Amino acid sequence: MNTHSHKINEVWQNEKSDALSSSVPLARVIKGVGDLASRYDAFLIDQWGVLHNGQAPYPGVVQCLKRLVWAGKQVIIISNSGKRSEPNEARMKTLGFPSNSYTHLVTSGEIAWQMLATGTGVIGEYNRTPCLQLTSDQSEAFAKGLKVPFVDSIEQAGWILLGGIDDARAPSFYDTMIEEGVARNLPLVCTNPDLTRITPNGLQPSVGAIAQTYQARGGHVYFIGKPYPEIYTHCRSLVSDLPASRILGIGDSIHHDIVGGQSVGIDTLLILGGVHADHFTDTNDSLEMNRRIRKISGPHGAHPNWAAPSFQW
Repeated sequence: MNTHSHKINEVWQNEKSDALSSSVPLARVIKGVGDLASRYDAFLIDQWGVLHNGQAPYPGVVQCLKRLVWAGKQVIIISNSGKRSEPNEARMKTLGFPSNSYTHLVTSGEIAWQMLATGTGVIGEYNRTPCLQLTSDQSEAFAKGLKVPFVDSIEQAGWILLGGIDDARAPSFYDTMIEEGVARNLPLVCTNPDLTRITPNGLQPSVGAIAQTYQARGGHVYFIGKPYPEIYTHCRSLVSDLPASRILGIGDSIHHDIVGGQSVGIDTLLILGGVHADHFTDTNDSLEMNRRIRKISGPHGAHPNWAAPSFQW
């Protein structure tokens, strides 16, 4: 064991002895992903809030990704994007992530598309039913290759595909959609379960929040993406030769990345500088960080195995 690893374990043991009264294990606070490179062979890494902010990569993340790839690791970017994988790969390249900085990119939109293309999975039965698609942009790109009849109004639809929020629409548009969709008993498929999104104006409600409202008002909702199982099942198929103990899920959202990873039995690393950043800016104390993580987790009961300030080596 090298000196740095010995120090991590020593600090961990000291923290653990101070928190024996808790039934929830502590997250071990580390400086960077390099501390874990020897423990895992596959890394499932969230995009927004971990790798970039939608405008540019965070400092050091591209180099960190490349070092994992150079070390022979499977580096799988796993995203609650309602778009397919290919446009996400193009966007990543534009943002400054070369294709050799990861091995796979999996999106919830891709999982949904595959179900509709093959007529399988939880939404496969809708692959020939008229659909109202609501997304942020490029709706025609998702439709390519499918036999689903895409329509322009909710009156024509047999189901709703909600993949993104169009900020050009007034909030009342989505209120009306919820009211009419629930009244007509239309199933809603949400391909981005995120409740919040990082924008230049701070955190804003995301697609998952609209879907949750739809569900709360009596509508039937299928959620595709983290923390739900279908996207993890696909990722596991990409590394089927690895036991769960050698796979690490990395994300900035307790309610999506940590809950999702825990639900499929893999270890998780919480990046503190993402969607929950405001909760951790005023402390470097690991025990206080753990208390705050538990508070955010609330009834979910999900607690990461590891925590780090950012995604750096």
